[in-house]
Amino acid sequence: MTATGATVAESAPQDFDLNGTQSAMARTQQVASEEMASDLALRRQDATLQSAIVQGRSEAKVRATRAAQREAAAAAAAKAKAEREGKYWVRPIKVWNITSWFGPRWGTQHDGLDLGAPTGTPLYALSKGTVIKAGWEDSFGNKLEVQYWDGSVIWYGHMSRIDVKTGDTVMPGELVGAVGNTGHSFGSHLHFEVQQSATADTPTNPVPWLKRHGLW
Repeated sequence: MTATGATVAESAPQDFDLNGTQSAMARTQQVASEEMASDLALRRQDATLQSAIVQGRSEAKVRATRAAQREAAAAAAAKAKAEREGKYWVRPIKVWNITSWFGPRWGTQHDGLDLGAPTGTPLYALSKGTVIKAGWEDSFGNKLEVQYWDGSVIWYGHMSRIDVKTGDTVMPGELVGAVGNTGHSFGSHLHFEVQQSATADTPTNPVPWLKRHGLW
């Protein structure tokens, strides 16, 4: 009995009091565990944030691509519509050399821009428009006046020939005549004049007009 009882007493659970060193170690382990958990949480939060940033950039790129595609489609549709309707612009001469500018010249006002080119060089309609005058006129020699779809009124002067007549509808790039040296002219060229009205002589500098219409 005594031996057995001793064995039982020896094997029974015992409560141990932690000394100072053990308590410090336990606290250190707890703090380390808490710091590890906090670090892991921060890393997970950072990973989530980075993932959100990457996803946001990806979505922004997709949106930008779609917007660019929509803009390109709209521009293509607008171009196709303009081409169908003849509402686009071409140069009056494919190649020219400016021989005289708009403004004061030889004591008078020069109301147009002189585009030098050999006699017989083809002249083209700038866009869709209506011929409002075609024929001979004083110092202009053979003269063509066209009012275009946007209201612009353009005069061609000193032509060697005119290939359209008053009332005709012209389309962009259509042959309307040829460069010449008729009327009061000192060399073969096209006198290109921009008017602000179809009924009055109200010339304006052709250069800004050409630039606005993409022809400069």
